[in-house]
Amino acid sequence: MRTARSAERPPLRLVGGGWRSLRVAVLGGGIGGLASAHFLAKAGHRPVVFESSTQLGGLGTHFEHHGITLDRYYHVILDSDAELIGLIGELGLADELHWSETGMGFLVDGRLYGFNSPLDLLRFGALGLPDRLRTGLGALYITKLKRRGVDLDDVRAVDWLRRLFGPRVFERIWDPLLRAKFGDRRDGLPAYWVWNTLNREKDGGQEVKGYLRCGYHGLADALHDAVIARGAEVRMRCPVNAIAESADGVRVTTGGGTERFDAVVSTLPLPLLARVAQGALGMAVPLPDLAYQGVVNALVVSRTRLERFYWTAVVDSRFPFQGVVETTHVIKPEWTGGRHLCYLMNYCDAGSELYNRSDDVIAGQATAGLATLYPRFRRDDVEAVYVFRAPHVEPAWTLGYLRRRPAARVGASRLYLCTTAQAYPRVTAWNTSVALAAETVTALIDDLGRVAAAR
Repeated sequence: MRTARSAERPPLRLVGGGWRSLRVAVLGGGIGGLASAHFLAKAGHRPVVFESSTQLGGLGTHFEHHGITLDRYYHVILDSDAELIGLIGELGLADELHWSETGMGFLVDGRLYGFNSPLDLLRFGALGLPDRLRTGLGALYITKLKRRGVDLDDVRAVDWLRRLFGPRVFERIWDPLLRAKFGDRRDGLPAYWVWNTLNREKDGGQEVKGYLRCGYHGLADALHDAVIARGAEVRMRCPVNAIAESADGVRVTTGGGTERFDAVVSTLPLPLLARVAQGALGMAVPLPDLAYQGVVNALVVSRTRLERFYWTAVVDSRFPFQGVVETTHVIKPEWTGGRHLCYLMNYCDAGSELYNRSDDVIAGQATAGLATLYPRFRRDDVEAVYVFRAPHVEPAWTLGYLRRRPAARVGASRLYLCTTAQAYPRVTAWNTSVALAAETVTALIDDLGRVAAAR
């Protein structure tokens, strides 16, 4: 496994030889905000994290089921997640990280196939033999032969995949996968994102995934404790109402009043940031042409295992979800009291009918859909079905986005960004958030260091 890059820097040196500690507001207590605060505090500065909710972790928040702590949304760690793994080790949690070999399934025409090895591909009856061979060659090209993908930033993924794999494979395999993630917005998706995602997920080898025994909430707690120990602050239930630049820094307004900071790091989705940034600062917030996909997750808690795959893509009109993630292939069932966890997901616009269906309807569709497609599934084994939603999960990337990707710094201001809008071509995973936090903090310290040195 790779090691994480460090974002640690010394505190700013003032003109005259002294050391100056910066007071930095961090907007948002998700992994990006917590990692930003961690890197700032390590470098000798004083971050203050503002979190509007009652939990830290963003999409990594949790809930209790019969005394067992469960994730609201499915999460997993890949062995290629260098930055996240490095941070886990830095926090003393390396022994909590456990790895499992996993696999992907493809459920099509009512039949479940493995989709992990050359032998699986030869057995994949949803395609004819020539198309199976072409699929194997295409996958080899993407993960082994094409080592750089930046030239694909201006190429539509639908066109690239159709040329590479042929129209039958595209319509049977790739188009359903793209539609599941991006819906009607898939037509504008750059091939660069697809290339990068496939290399992150498999890299042409055995799929391996990890999970922390303490859970993602344990990682958030460890980050909280680490920044508090270095003199930082974390304020819960404290939404930021306004930020504005002043002659001596940035003013941050909350329900408790207005405070001055040397700089601000925002992890908010850019449309939300634009609403709270005032005056010239608000006008400077970049708003690239991005629509966000939300997600609706139905978590089915069962006493029995569903199937043999961690993740299964489902192409079947009888199933009103885009896929199934059985996280207890990685999260050991003894950690969940013997329960098995299946997350059924739909990525969609937060204003859509699908996103706004009632919890009862979604829960009923989850159990009915599993009963229809999985012979082993028994409704009597289900302990509970929970439904969770998040409105801003994955930006629907557009062609040429690499040229429009926001920089870490907003203009010449003291407002810095650590948001999903900067993730491209990376996926919006915790590893990406940690990497962005390191990049943002490095830029902030370097920029303000130059300002201080020039005085």
